[in-house]
Amino acid sequence: MMLYDPKETFVASLQPLLHSRGDETIRAGSVSSVTDATDVDAHLVAIDSINRSSRLRQAHGPVFLITDRDDGKVLRQAFSCQAAGLSGTHRMPADLLAAIDQAISGHPYFDRDLLRAALRPQPELDRDAARQLVSHLTPREDDVLRRIMSGESTSKMAAAMGVSISTVRSHIQNVLAKLGVHSRLAAQAFVINYDVTTVAAGAPQYS
Repeated sequence: MMLYDPKETFVASLQPLLHSRGDETIRAGSVSSVTDATDVDAHLVAIDSINRSSRLRQAHGPVFLITDRDDGKVLRQAFSCQAAGLSGTHRMPADLLAAIDQAISGHPYFDRDLLRAALRPQPELDRDAARQLVSHLTPREDDVLRRIMSGESTSKMAAAMGVSISTVRSHIQNVLAKLGVHSRLAAQAFVINYDVTTVAAGAPQYS
């Protein structure tokens, strides 16, 4: 793994753990090293140490961003550079490693505390009202919402559900409309903040 952390945001606590489990690490001197490296499994980058995160889109391999901020504003920056994940340094090192592994394995991870901070809905609903909105989802829409919560892309949803991408997009728009939100991130924030669960359990059953 390549580590870019000139301000020592995370490397002191995380690098020894990486070494103890057998991971090889390389300390990058500049963000250009992150974009130039072609034989690295993943890049761990302190988001607050970079000026132009858009360059990270050119990185070979997944990029996981780490921050010591807690205001949630870094979430937009993480999405702008197409990061595979983002976590705050407040996580226990072992939990941070688990989050990194999840993102590297193809399942995006975004710190729920930062997600709450960035997308906290206005307290216009109580939990019962929020549950009522979720209960109006069809089984297909419920399945889509669960896949949104797990970070699946539109194309991955379409393949898993056996439908076209345009059909998935239609389901997503229906989910957002029924929850009264305007984006997938806002839908994730809705579920997290109101502590509601999706209707379906286990394998989806479609009518």
